Amino acid sequence: MNAFPQNKNNDSEASTEEPSDIRLRSVCPENIVFTSLIQSVYDLEWKIPKNLNWDKIKDDAIGIDLGTTRCCCAVSRSKGVIEIVALENKIERLLPSFVGYDEKNVKCGQIVVNRINNCLNSTVFDVKRIIGRKFSNIVVDPSWTFSLKSDINDNTLIKTTNHCGSSITLLPSQVSAVLLKHIKTKSEEFQGKKLKNVVVTVPAVFSDQQCEETIEAANLAEFDSVTLLPEPVAAAFSYFFDREIPNNSNMLLFDLGGGTLDVCIFKIIDDKIKTLSNSGDCQIGGRNFDNILFHYLKQKLENEFNISNIDMEKYKLLSKCQEIKESLSAVNDCSFDVSDFETSIDAFIKITREKFEQLSHNLMEKIKTTINMALNDKEIQPNEINSILLVGGGS
Repeated sequence: MNAFPQNKNNDSEASTEEPSDIRLRSVCPENIVFTSLIQSVYDLEWKIPKNLNWDKIKDDAIGIDLGTTRCCCAVSRSKGVIEIVALENKIERLLPSFVGYDEKNVKCGQIVVNRINNCLNSTVFDVKRIIGRKFSNIVVDPSWTFSLKSDINDNTLIKTTNHCGSSITLLPSQVSAVLLKHIKTKSEEFQGKKLKNVVVTVPAVFSDQQCEETIEAANLAEFDSVTLLPEPVAAAFSYFFDREIPNNSNMLLFDLGGGTLDVCIFKIIDDKIKTLSNSGDCQIGGRNFDNILFHYLKQKLENEFNISNIDMEKYKLLSKCQEIKESLSAVNDCSFDVSDFETSIDAFIKITREKFEQLSHNLMEKIKTTINMALNDKEIQPNEINSILLVGGGS
């Protein structure tokens, strides 16, 4: 089993390859216009789709939630029936956003997660936290198994290892393209025809460059037409699609995903969603709560049970932390089995919801600050919010 690499993400050496050539090969075709597509992400008013004439609506598009930790997608079947496509093993709808380069045929999804301990140096994930961001602005996550480097313009490149054991340099859009291509293939198998149009949801706080590189990834996945839709707007569409909407009401949408946070305040006016304000943080998500539990349990194992080889089984512990986090949403306490990491020790570590909340205090304060920023942006008082919509696995 490979040891987890330490501090390798600080490598900003000049690339021995030529990333500029990679970028030239990744340029989107002329029929995709960046400016108009990106502008749509920042539109302040959206008409809620209701009473649609499904006979006139084409069913050759895919809607994709390209998440930091998981992806999912849906297609239109017939007469307005929307179905979520199974992306794993014909039954699992969620595709883990992990890409593995340890074999000649690049893989993605749960199979990469299952093999991560044995293929640490060939696994890339969290690309949504990297795409379109300058190298100097990225906060390196110690759980990353890959390294980052910058080109001469401070653009971020990803370094990993291929099936031959050779170091390779990738654009973030190339990694995202692997996920999008897999989703496209599975959707086409489900629909029984080629699908060339895609709507990809992105955080409301994505920059122009992040949007451009997301479009570039979709182009690399061989989509012809690409539309970006803000994740909060997509969530509002889904919620209000078959519900009555109180006119002139204010709604706060709180979207805490695996790796990003969006807070948007909408006003509903005549079946339209008007964005009053939004704020967010692309460095806050469910994974941060996993990391809090990870550091707590790691310290417990080291100090109380003299188990010091945790880095060797880092992802096993992270997986356990995710299970505990999700369980504490429903129960008041959980038990962590120490024997999972040292078979000779028969003991459990009890973790209560109250303790988890204490450990998460600083992170919750950051989330509270993000909410207040959305309220203060337009001087909206909390009592002016008529409803709150919780979205995302972390909510």
